[in-house]
Amino acid sequence: MPHWAARRQGTASPHRPQPSTLGKATRHNMLVKAECSCGNVRYCRSADLMMVYGGGADPLKLKFDCNRCKPQITITLLEVHPEHLPKRLMIHKPIKVDGKIVWHTERFRG
Repeated sequence: MPHWAARRQGTASPHRPQPSTLGKATRHNMLVKAECSCGNVRYCRSADLMMVYGGGADPLKLKFDCNRCKPQITITLLEVHPEHLPKRLMIHKPIKVDGKIVWHTERFRG
């Protein structure tokens, strides 16, 4: 796991429970990591996903697909620490155009 992220998967910490919606994940400035069993990884800002899927959507139940294969995708919530921002992370941003979701890639700026 990268040094700039705190993993949020499985059982939640007793001090800070895992966000159950994209709206709550956005309040904590979290990234959503979709990882395929073939090694393909995609990072998305929870705020970008919230604009498309709504603030009440469960981030762990979002449907992602892999362009290499068709396995089951593992979704993890990552909390970004401001003092350890990633330098070369690419973010995939969903945008609704004419009722269809189009994905754009951009560099992570924190």
